[in-house]
Amino acid sequence: MTSDRTVDEIKTKIDIADLIAEHVDLKRAGQNLKGLCPFHAEKTPSFMVNPSKQIFHCFGCGKGGDIFAFTMLYENMNFHEAISHLAAKAGVRIEQSGRASGPSKGLKEGLLEVHRVALQFFTDQLNSSKHAVSYLKERGLSSESIEKFSVGYSTAARDSLFSHLKSRSFTTEQIRTSGLVYFGENGTHDFFRDRIMFPILDLQGRAVAFGGRKLSAAENIPKYLNSPDHALFKKGDSCYALHLAKNAITQKGYSIVVEGYLDVITCHQYSFVNTVAPLGTALTSGHLKKLKRFSPKVVLLFDGDQAGISATKRSLELIYAEGMTAKVSLLPTGEDPDTFLRKQGADHFRQYLSKAVTPVEFFLKSYGRNKLDGVRHVLSLIVSCPDSLQRDETLRELSSWSGIDEVTLRDELKNIRKSASQKAPGFNRQAPGMNEAAENSGLQKRFEAISKEEETLLNIIFSLPEKREGILPNLDPESMRSYRTLGLFDKIRKFLADNREGDLFSPDFMSLCDNDEKELVTKLSVNAEVDIEHVDDMIAGCLKTMALKGIGQQIEQAGKTGDEKLLFSLLGKKKLLQKSYERSE
Repeated sequence: MTSDRTVDEIKTKIDIADLIAEHVDLKRAGQNLKGLCPFHAEKTPSFMVNPSKQIFHCFGCGKGGDIFAFTMLYENMNFHEAISHLAAKAGVRIEQSGRASGPSKGLKEGLLEVHRVALQFFTDQLNSSKHAVSYLKERGLSSESIEKFSVGYSTAARDSLFSHLKSRSFTTEQIRTSGLVYFGENGTHDFFRDRIMFPILDLQGRAVAFGGRKLSAAENIPKYLNSPDHALFKKGDSCYALHLAKNAITQKGYSIVVEGYLDVITCHQYSFVNTVAPLGTALTSGHLKKLKRFSPKVVLLFDGDQAGISATKRSLELIYAEGMTAKVSLLPTGEDPDTFLRKQGADHFRQYLSKAVTPVEFFLKSYGRNKLDGVRHVLSLIVSCPDSLQRDETLRELSSWSGIDEVTLRDELKNIRKSASQKAPGFNRQAPGMNEAAENSGLQKRFEAISKEEETLLNIIFSLPEKREGILPNLDPESMRSYRTLGLFDKIRKFLADNREGDLFSPDFMSLCDNDEKELVTKLSVNAEVDIEHVDDMIAGCLKTMALKGIGQQIEQAGKTGDEKLLFSLLGKKKLLQKSYERSE
């Protein structure tokens, strides 16, 4: 666990405006800096940075926070990874408090170092192999792409990598765990031999595995090999080149999913930099969960043969189950993105992508004359989708494309749900009504109006820490108009009780807040302009107005319910409250 002193030291050494300016073009806008948000596609800048408070907020997507929050979002790191990243940037030594995790930490660091050294070894070997370099040039890869993707080569020698790793003092156990060397009854040998090497990097750009494409003409060996799964790598969760594509996916609002390493590299070479691929396997829910962090929209770009159509159908089933949306673009038979781009060029490829079809259109066309089979397949997708809005939109589109009345389709949907429920006694999917109720509840909470007084007091609490003690003890929960601010004030009070001088923009506090509360905090704080000269009068005025409004609402409610005893009690309370304010004035 990292000490608070380390976090504070990092904050003093890294200015949020300088950090964000490395990724966003910022321009002065009053007390703030403004730019295009790096977390969603926009044409008009709504992303604000407040240098005095060291926070950011986007009024478009609602994301906000401090330097740690920005790094976690931009680099897709967890809090501890963000601390390590920023500490290295600031030249701060990380101090640990509490017990270290020991062996697991040592295993992770050892594996990362093994892969870092192996990556350098493979790239060095490429420069020494005319055969490998010639192959890459024939495939149309530029020198820039080879360097950008750190493409390498593994020699045909039995144990050249193993010998190199041993010479660098790695233990046998570290090498064995990495999966880069095979240990068997007949001795050891490198897992990858005479192959073009494609390093698989994590979201922080660190090598964690490799894919290898054979150069040998031998037919008794697989064309492609991937590293076996280990502590840092799981093939079913890893997307090739996601570390390079993640920001473009967020900016463009969708990812392009292709099938192979060379497809990805060629797409990037032709400026389609939001392209990724699964690692020699079918698309999985693990892949989709990774992609969904950056955008819930996917364009599937597979081969147009029967295998490509089958892969597309399986992928769409998973995409709907994840609540994501997709379009489909099948290439002409015999073509893949790599060959298509090199033959036709970027403009033609872009036009082809623009004609991508919806899943409904894809399924109905793929089933041809067996229209009803296609309709039933789409209905099964709708049942699996957790997003009620997406379900409804897909159903309307299906009615339009199939010519079947929407009421009939809804009846069939009920039958499918009922059948699924009967077949699986443990079936635990929430009923649509429950989902919709939860969504409506969330919408009600999100858009509940926040009073001007609540907004002002929050601004003061976050801007002027010395004024907090004059606000928090005097707030009456009954005077709150919004459940969102009621919960936020309560969390502030509890946090400051344990951390008297606590930083309300710190990850420690933000971790206590839900997404709506985080958005509210950064939005109000970026916008805050507190009149310091009259701040005490502002506090007193807000507390008074809120108290009177609160009791007024209670009186109104008591009158509606006909509770005369409560009504007279509240009227008396209001009278005493008004007198107390008159005396204080």
